[in-house]
Amino acid sequence: MPVSVRPVSSKRELRQFLALPRRIYAEFSDYVAPLDHDRAQLIDPARSAFWTHGEAAYWLAYDGEGRAVGRISAQIDHLATGAQHEGIGFFGCLDAVDDEEVVVELVRTAAAHLAGKGRTVMRGPFTLSINAESGLLIDGFTAPAMVLMPWHPPYLRGHLEAAGLKLVKTLHSYGFDRRRSDLAERLEKLGMERRRKGFDIRAMRMDRLAEDAELGRLLFNGSWAANWGFVPVSQAEMAAMIKAFKPLLKADYGVFVERNGELLGFALFLPNIFEITGDLGGAPSPLGWLKLAWRGLTRRFTGGRAVLFGVAPRLVGSVSGASVALILVDELMRRAAITGVQDLECGWILDDNYAMTSVVEWLGARSTRRFGVFEASIQSH
Repeated sequence: MPVSVRPVSSKRELRQFLALPRRIYAEFSDYVAPLDHDRAQLIDPARSAFWTHGEAAYWLAYDGEGRAVGRISAQIDHLATGAQHEGIGFFGCLDAVDDEEVVVELVRTAAAHLAGKGRTVMRGPFTLSINAESGLLIDGFTAPAMVLMPWHPPYLRGHLEAAGLKLVKTLHSYGFDRRRSDLAERLEKLGMERRRKGFDIRAMRMDRLAEDAELGRLLFNGSWAANWGFVPVSQAEMAAMIKAFKPLLKADYGVFVERNGELLGFALFLPNIFEITGDLGGAPSPLGWLKLAWRGLTRRFTGGRAVLFGVAPRLVGSVSGASVALILVDELMRRAAITGVQDLECGWILDDNYAMTSVVEWLGARSTRRFGVFEASIQSH
């Protein structure tokens, strides 16, 4: 089809940009629209914490009749520093109808923008940071919608590869189902009661939430600093996430493992917001917002995702670090029993992180979905 790609330059076009996926994916029964309000927290320059450390540009693709049929972003993250990020610019927010030319033109436009900024490689998709929504869904299209995990139609990968991008990393997500899992028995075999001795294990302090969030952020950043593609979680991003989910958070959703006053492990679970928004559409009616408010007050979430998980940097790769990680998993499961959580998703995990994948698979987790990160060299102007 004839395609024209134009920059998003007004509030009306930004609203169109935010709403595009739920319009073009409406025919897919596996797609569940997130709230436009929540999308704005990730994308809108006036609301997104990404803009405190990055810059981005957005485009919409239009067909010959003037209908929006695709979108893309190109962004530069000023926290993505060091040798592994040399020359790299990012793209994201990639959504389109099933038309190769639409995706090719969108990618070409984003690449030209990044090249003009002196970048020589484009990598993505990310919305907008690797610490928010990462990768293109390449497997697990029928898995239930999950908080901060993107959904894409199966055809999009082929169109992205036709545009010249190649898969460079696969991100795995794993799920524990407490109704069918023998995780408790497996953990018991590892002698968890013995392993837990000597550690102080506590929940998140709701009266000191900002303080605990900062402690967890610093440990997480230190824990994963050597990981492929690592970009630190900023103070603004952590504060924004806590603010967005604060009405739904419980003390038992956060786990801290300490010894002699030193923080050695941290995990943060977020409830699956789709449990209360999934049937409301992206732009609820006034009645829909009332339903959402009531559900937020009364809902006992049954699923969610461990979004942050890490051990003290000095323990990374050690036997002691593995023990602390097991304690975190064990404690998350114990607290899930208290809060009523049945489905716990852990991800993402890099495909070549064999130590982590072997552990979660041995513990009985099943693969729920996979996301691809793609790259292409671009010509710098």
